[in-house]
Amino acid sequence: MLAKCPVCLRKTIHPLLTVALLLSTAACSNNTNTTTGFWEEMRADVAVNNGPSRTGKQVYDYRCKSCHARNTQGAPMPGDEYEWRQRVQKGMDVLMEHTINGYQRTLMPARGGCLDCNDTELRNAVLYMLSKSGIELNNQD
Repeated sequence: MLAKCPVCLRKTIHPLLTVALLLSTAACSNNTNTTTGFWEEMRADVAVNNGPSRTGKQVYDYRCKSCHARNTQGAPMPGDEYEWRQRVQKGMDVLMEHTINGYQRTLMPARGGCLDCNDTELRNAVLYMLSKSGIELNNQD
């Protein structure tokens, strides 16, 4: 009887196919996604690197150079002795404070955007950029 009535056939099969498709999609989904969403991840505590300390060059290549290699928003480039001397005159404590806490909210992000870097690694990165600019500090500075 359904074969003789194309409209009846379409009305019967279409909902059945839709239900079958939805059930197969639900059955095939393996909901092992551990992502909680962008904002939740942004607010989550970041695990600091507890492994071997990365060198200044490694941290620079990993995070710092995205701004400092292009002089983005006034970020001094390694090798720019004048700009780095202006900053180092304020002292290493001020440089590290700006590195760890950020500078003027939008110019430099906290921890230079390297949320998994520990303080020693951040200091290594600053010392690396200073050394590339011809500025060598002793450990007491």
